[in-house]
Amino acid sequence: MASDDLTLAFSLQALEKLARPKRAFEDAATWTSHIGIVSSESSFIERRRVREAGYQQDFLSGPRSIEETLSSLRNHFETERYVFVGTDETDGVVETVPDWTFQSVTDAATAAGWRLGTTYSTGDDWP
Repeated sequence: MASDDLTLAFSLQALEKLARPKRAFEDAATWTSHIGIVSSESSFIERRRVREAGYQQDFLSGPRSIEETLSSLRNHFETERYVFVGTDETDGVVETVPDWTFQSVTDAATAAGWRLGTTYSTGDDWP
């Protein structure tokens, strides 16, 4: 069984790929030591989106790049594992950040039992 001594960072884009991102985030918080969101968005936009979604996180990236944030988190939170859940656009981020492992949101969703969102083309009569 995998250890729950884990720092887990989601990219905002990865959360947006999930059908129920807040539920997935809350689920992950039950089996991680530290959980939060990192983004390349400006701090203002990131904080607004997180606040509107109602995520209860231990950290945000702030005015830094994702790489800088992950490095800082590694120095701030001492856990056995560090996992960054991202998208195809962010899969190379952890290559320059020691001790972090990349997990695609698709693979993370499969492993955790989360549903991915589906984009539907609907008319005005959609409930």
